[in-house]
Amino acid sequence: MQRASLAAAGPTGLVALAALAAACDTAEDRSAAWGYVHTAIIRPSCATAACHSHLSSAGGLDLGSPDHAYTFLTGRVCGAPPHDGDPIGNFVRPGQPESSQLLWMLRGEGTSLVMPPDTPLPDVEIAIIERWILEGAACD
Repeated sequence: MQRASLAAAGPTGLVALAALAAACDTAEDRSAAWGYVHTAIIRPSCATAACHSHLSSAGGLDLGSPDHAYTFLTGRVCGAPPHDGDPIGNFVRPGQPESSQLLWMLRGEGTSLVMPPDTPLPDVEIAIIERWILEGAACD
């Protein structure tokens, strides 16, 4: 009930709701489903107007759409059965976070290409992405 009243309060209520959620959440408290990972982390952090959106698509990469983002990151089409072989660029290797280039880039490990370049993701959000990969990087 309180969430509805905060959301009904307009932008100020939404900011307050986001602050409350961020303040008390751990990675284990939040979903590691693709729908959440894309909507709450990838799209707002990576698919901005200056980066990987349909407006600029830096590096030829548009992460704005969940289907495009999933296909590029995993090398699979959302809903298609898994296939053998490496994903495009090895950005996400389902079940293998330690071999997934996406995590290296988010953490700035072993690469000069740190993403997002302006404001790194909070550790809790990287942990959620890592859990999504560890659990098989399913498109749900």
